[in-house]
Amino acid sequence: MTLVALVEKATHQSAASLAVTLSAIITYVFYKSWLYPYHLDPLSKIPGPSPSRIPFLGNMLALTKKKPMMALYDWAMEYPGSIYRYYWFSRLTLMTSDPVTVGYVLGKGNDNWLKSKGTEEMFEQNLGHSLLSMKAGEHTAHRKYLAKGFKHTYLKSMATAFHGVAQDLLGVWKERLDGKAEQKEEVEVRWEHAGKTYTTIDLEPSFYCLTLDSIGQFALGRGFDAIKSPIGPDFDNYKIIVDSFQVTLLTMLPLSNWIPTKINRRAWSAVRAFNSSMEGIVQDRKQSLLEEIKAHDGEFSQAEGATSQKKDFLTMLLVDQLIGEGGTDLQIRHDVFTAIFAGHETTSAALSWTFYQLACHPEAQTRLREEIRQLYKDREGAPTYDELNSLPYLNAVIRESLRLWSPIPLNLRVSVEDDHLPRNNGLPPLYVPAGTNLQIPIFILQRDPKIWGSDSLSFNPSRWLTTDKAFPCPPYSPPNGLCYFPFYHGKRSCVGNKIATLEMKTHIGNLINTFEFVETPELKENRGEIDWRWSISLKPCPGVKLGVRLAD
Repeated sequence: MTLVALVEKATHQSAASLAVTLSAIITYVFYKSWLYPYHLDPLSKIPGPSPSRIPFLGNMLALTKKKPMMALYDWAMEYPGSIYRYYWFSRLTLMTSDPVTVGYVLGKGNDNWLKSKGTEEMFEQNLGHSLLSMKAGEHTAHRKYLAKGFKHTYLKSMATAFHGVAQDLLGVWKERLDGKAEQKEEVEVRWEHAGKTYTTIDLEPSFYCLTLDSIGQFALGRGFDAIKSPIGPDFDNYKIIVDSFQVTLLTMLPLSNWIPTKINRRAWSAVRAFNSSMEGIVQDRKQSLLEEIKAHDGEFSQAEGATSQKKDFLTMLLVDQLIGEGGTDLQIRHDVFTAIFAGHETTSAALSWTFYQLACHPEAQTRLREEIRQLYKDREGAPTYDELNSLPYLNAVIRESLRLWSPIPLNLRVSVEDDHLPRNNGLPPLYVPAGTNLQIPIFILQRDPKIWGSDSLSFNPSRWLTTDKAFPCPPYSPPNGLCYFPFYHGKRSCVGNKIATLEMKTHIGNLINTFEFVETPELKENRGEIDWRWSISLKPCPGVKLGVRLAD
């Protein structure tokens, strides 16, 4: 019996009707996947790279032949108009490097340009219902509520907490430089340069643990003890969850996060285990607060050291809940998990890139050390939040590092309704229909020579210290456009940007005050070839190994 006959018998349809149905399906797929996007869509007339001759692949082969961000950068330089198009498989996608267009999409047009459905579903699946997956009014209201956890009084207390975490890393590194650390995974490599002895240290594992302990202090009021003991089920499960976000060819496919691959199954299991552990932490803290209320006649204690007086995110959420102003236990768990996730990996990546740049530019490192040592001189305690913010060159180094290596290099938006995108240089607004994909390349805008000058690809912190009013930095800001936004902009800007910046300042200050960083011979030889990988954030690949010694 032929296949057609079997299908005919199973569906009780004639061969003719089946043929018509099959033809209709093939025609529809052909129209939607090739004829319309490549030839009939008005947006296909916008300049852009030619798609592959292989049907339905679009420009994916070009994106996989080199680093994807560099392919997009090359296209932006090749098509210097405000907007160009390329094909994500057979899906027409717009890319804009126009500050005016970007300022509109992330500002006034924000409610019409939302995250892609797949991105929201991925965050919802792994992190629960939180800011990263909420939409429109719900997102705005919840963001406003959570912003209480980032107010000045909390930031001031975190300066001391982060300083303590940094001191833990200083102790571990000093032992490594002295040869006293236990050798567990790697043999220390020592070498001579300019008459000085350096020890090679891979920064990424250390910074991964450093920032995890730091965000633990903010989110939970305690670290994960990752610096001193990076093992244990919570650490392992969290790392599996983070690794599951790495971008691969498979993850580019629709619904890839629902495919039961080995990586996805491990991630799903890790999410369940980590959530269970987080639930235990939430309930233990809640029980402590309930006991405090019971011991103080239905009120929270005002004594220093009381559980309710802790300045961490979890305690704030639970105190609000117990006075009738907060969310459910489940919502609190989702919010805390999201705070850990969003605030950890990105800061770790930013620190790795910053120290890579400082090692490649010793004159900048020396200038920064001189400024920092004026603050740390004859000091026993931690610098305050305001003192760290008062260091102009430290601020400039961080801004310049985030300009060149923004941890989140791309932002994909999809239009809910038809829109007209404003453009620069007197160009008329561009009509785009509902459902249009638009990628905002932070990586490109923050490196564009038309905006930043001929040294746009160079690490130059001094550009942020200019007093030239004809070229303020960043050069554009709404309503004239937007070209510097490592923490995004508008309603969807990072609610924890001040915490992340404080964390970076604290750790850079402690490390530069104590250690000197230089390129290893291998890194110096291959400086122009350093690679990166993209998971949650853009990170050096396979990592940044630098020579480290105690600074003079």
